Amino acid sequence: MTMDTYTLVVRETSTHDGIDADVIDEDGLVEESTQVTYSDYDVMAERDNGGPERIEEEFTVDARSIDIQLERDERTFVFRAIADNEDVARIEVSDSVWNLAHT
Repeated sequence: MTMDTYTLVVRETSTHDGIDADVIDEDGLVEESTQVTYSDYDVMAERDNGGPERIEEEFTVDARSIDIQLERDERTFVFRAIADNEDVARIEVSDSVWNLAHT
């Protein structure tokens, strides 16, 4: 197998009601994707202007499978890229940084 480079990208949805997380390959193709709706976690965007900046983390792996897993603690979403059952990238989104309010 060969080493391939991917990017875990986390960004707010265009409607500001959730988060998109994608693993994108070197050619810009989406290898894996998931979406979180804020209302499923009893939070909502609380801001007047546009959304937060997207967050990216690049990683290089020799893997047969890639997945995205989501964890949520009291005030933080954690997105993990998993390659062949091992963590290869991690992005945390805290409610306070993204101005999310509990409903």
